[in-house]
Amino acid sequence: MPHSNILLPSWHLEDVSRDLNEQEAAAILNAYAVAVHPWMIALCRAVPHWTAAPSPGEIDRDRVVILPEPSRKNLPTGWLAQAEETGVIVLNVTADREETLQAMRSHSRLRELLQEQLQEAGVGEVSLDTAPAQEDLFSALGTVYLLTLLLSQAMYHYDNIDETQFCEELIDAAEAAIRQQGDETETKMASALEQLLESREKFYPVEAHLIDLCLLNGPAKAEDIDAVLQADHTVNLLCSGEQAAELAAQDPEAIARLKAGIEQEQVAILGGEYEDVATPLLPLQTLRYQLEKGRAAYLEHLGVQPGVWMRMRFGLSTQLPLMLQKIGINNAYHLVLDDGVYPDEEQSHYAWEGRSSNIVQTISRIPLSVENASSLLKVPERIADAMNHDHLACVVLARWPQLKQPWFEDLIRIQKISPILGHFSRLDSFLQDTEDSGHQVNNDQRHYQSPYFDQWGGQRRKDTLSRVADFWKLQEAHNTLSWLENTKALLSGQSADESVTSRERTVQELAVELKREAIVDCEKQTRQQMEQAAAGLVEKITARGTDQDCAIILNPLSHPRTAVVSFPLTGPAGEKRVPKIGAAVKHVQVDSDQVHASVQLPACGFAAIDFQPADSFRPPRVKAPLAGELFLQNEFFHVQIDPKTGGIQRLRVHGSNETLLSQRLVYRLDGDVGTVPRGGANWPQSSYEPRYSVMVADSVELVSTGPVQGEIRTRGRLIDPSSERVVAEFEQRFVVARGVRSLQVEMDIQPKTDLAVRIDRSYLAARFAWASSAARVSATLQQSQFVVGEQRIESTGPVEVDDGDHRITLEPHFLPLHHRTAQRMLDSVLVVQGESRRSFRYDVAVDAPHPATVSAEANTPPLVVPSKKRPTTDAAWLYHLSAPSVQLAGVGPVSFPESIPLKEEEQGRPLFQFDFLETEGQHAVTRLGLVRRPRKAWEVDFTGKVLSELEIQDDQIVFECLPCDYLRVVAMC
Repeated sequence: MPHSNILLPSWHLEDVSRDLNEQEAAAILNAYAVAVHPWMIALCRAVPHWTAAPSPGEIDRDRVVILPEPSRKNLPTGWLAQAEETGVIVLNVTADREETLQAMRSHSRLRELLQEQLQEAGVGEVSLDTAPAQEDLFSALGTVYLLTLLLSQAMYHYDNIDETQFCEELIDAAEAAIRQQGDETETKMASALEQLLESREKFYPVEAHLIDLCLLNGPAKAEDIDAVLQADHTVNLLCSGEQAAELAAQDPEAIARLKAGIEQEQVAILGGEYEDVATPLLPLQTLRYQLEKGRAAYLEHLGVQPGVWMRMRFGLSTQLPLMLQKIGINNAYHLVLDDGVYPDEEQSHYAWEGRSSNIVQTISRIPLSVENASSLLKVPERIADAMNHDHLACVVLARWPQLKQPWFEDLIRIQKISPILGHFSRLDSFLQDTEDSGHQVNNDQRHYQSPYFDQWGGQRRKDTLSRVADFWKLQEAHNTLSWLENTKALLSGQSADESVTSRERTVQELAVELKREAIVDCEKQTRQQMEQAAAGLVEKITARGTDQDCAIILNPLSHPRTAVVSFPLTGPAGEKRVPKIGAAVKHVQVDSDQVHASVQLPACGFAAIDFQPADSFRPPRVKAPLAGELFLQNEFFHVQIDPKTGGIQRLRVHGSNETLLSQRLVYRLDGDVGTVPRGGANWPQSSYEPRYSVMVADSVELVSTGPVQGEIRTRGRLIDPSSERVVAEFEQRFVVARGVRSLQVEMDIQPKTDLAVRIDRSYLAARFAWASSAARVSATLQQSQFVVGEQRIESTGPVEVDDGDHRITLEPHFLPLHHRTAQRMLDSVLVVQGESRRSFRYDVAVDAPHPATVSAEANTPPLVVPSKKRPTTDAAWLYHLSAPSVQLAGVGPVSFPESIPLKEEEQGRPLFQFDFLETEGQHAVTRLGLVRRPRKAWEVDFTGKVLSELEIQDDQIVFECLPCDYLRVVAMC
């Protein structure tokens, strides 16, 4: 009786999943499709075994050799020619399945032997000119049979299939197929597959899961949707809100078919946001907006919200679990299909804990592409890894909608009959119905780094850094404008201003492209509107006041502050006047054309400033100047300016000689040359240490000595030490104010040579160095602090250096990219290739208790509004927050007023929506006081769902903030 075997190119079966290219892998899969073809089973009455091609065995005339193309080169010299001369049937297998099967069907000697064997077996005369029934099912069996063998090897188990029973059932199926008995063939094939399933269950008896993950490449098309809906198993479709909306606009019938498929559970939607915006670098308000807009699009066009969050571009951060729960999504795919750095430990199911202790059920398995054969051969290895690591068999198979290769279809055909490798499952059902690994994963933010700066730099896009910083400035301006308008409404007893919603939409849509020109224009318009809104609020504040010229200073921040406010020396009538020292004004400084006043302002409130004639002003004596030759000081710190460099030589507190901080400007000169860190394996051979410019001061000028603010200005050059050429010119302005913990550093820098493309190796930066190598360094992203890593830092907020005795807060004014070039050194990047911005500002605070307040004060100056009427009080707060780590992030109209449980008599009362952010990772029980007594208040999520009714104590709303929380409160006044 003829017997057959497959010649594999390797000595070990498992090597076929590792060492083959695409064409070779396809040939191996097709070889097994040939091996279990009805003709081969009926002819040889057994499933062929494999043999290593380098040792192919004896040459036997009754032998049938299935020879994949990659095995041919590994055969002993002359063996193939001798075998063919002897009469061995050699079936050559290529990467084309149909071509291979056609070659087998046309092999005359094979057909002759098959007819003889069929007659001996009592099958009788059959036509071999017609393909056997269910031929594709046998090919699918060949694929799954090979994958099952590989899985057994990966699980360190011997093949333990009941070969006798398996072969009997398979022979019966093959003969029925040749007789064109389709139903009988399928019945017998099901019995044979049951044997394969039992063999798998011997080493893994628990249900296995296959996740079919279908990705849309660009806009969704009707043909893509139809291809997805043709599948007779559940497909997990990654579809953004924008893709759903575009499809609905272009092809309503296609979106209707997709919606029907979702209702029938043919399709499960993955997604969450409307568009893939660079949210990890932007305010949390941007992520919230994208989630809210995405949710609205999904519900409108598909009727459901995604069960699992996922996106194509990088969007991971430690604040994501919080935001997902707030929008009603409880599952996430912790995966980056784009570039970027993230914790990539693979797990099938675990609880991902965000920074506010919110938990979402998560999978982090890297998908396996089934677009090609070489990837499909790795499926058993991935399943085995999941089985061994998670004790939960799960593999994610990624593809495009219109798949053009047969091997994935093989898995689908077999899975419909028997789940040998697993069931195709909905990802959300998998995460909800299976148990997680039993431990919570709480990743540090420092382990996430987005790819956007590198991508923008590589694409040579303009203003790689400024586009992010300017958007943050626009967000701050929008917040201030919203506060002004809604505070006026609150004072007037009216509901919140509805224009906030449309204006937020305008602001957040700019986050998609982050075009700096559009962002700057929008900010200018917003600040013009702020002037009008501030005037309107002051008019309301002074409505019952007395007629008197004064200035009203508005503080939009939710904490009290001391600020320097500047006025023109000449008044509106041409008279020279200065602020009168009193309850709010503590110090006054008169310059040639300006007056600077140190003003104490209440939280979210105002102070009224009176004026007096300039000639009657007698400045009080001060004990010490704020500035002198090469030094600046106030009651909190002392700064020494380096006459050689023009930077900060030392910053210290009074009573101590310890240098807390020094500063200079640097130009990194490496360009595109690689670097090797000290201590690395290749140091010092053939290595390039980072090269930096030398800072040289040309002048140091004392501008002002106080009593409100002192100022020193330096000018100089940055020089390449190797060539002594000037690579940049600079001017720095150092300002210290009485009563303020921050040193203001303004920098103007002009490069004289082009920067290279690599933004991590060619940049102009402000370098800060501190004394203690053991200091804890934390940064801020998405309005919450995290401990930084050792190299690249993405931080749009303050960077804090805490050595245990003192805290230095570096406020970069939203500059987002920093490099920790040594344990005690930080480069805050100012200019990279394509940057048009040349003027920058940094604030350095000493022992500030709350970094977020330093940032807020630096980026939101008080608003000065001239008034013809004076309020009845010198100063007053309009809102008040008891917890300093909690910041007011927005105030506006209620997003879902219909969800607020109002009684009939309460209908029509003013409603306001307040957003709060906890910024320091601390639990806080917070009290919110309003200028108008709140009657009721509720905590709601971003879908409008009421989470709880809040308690009101002593006319203050009491609510609880979790660490790094984003909280929304609705108040009825």
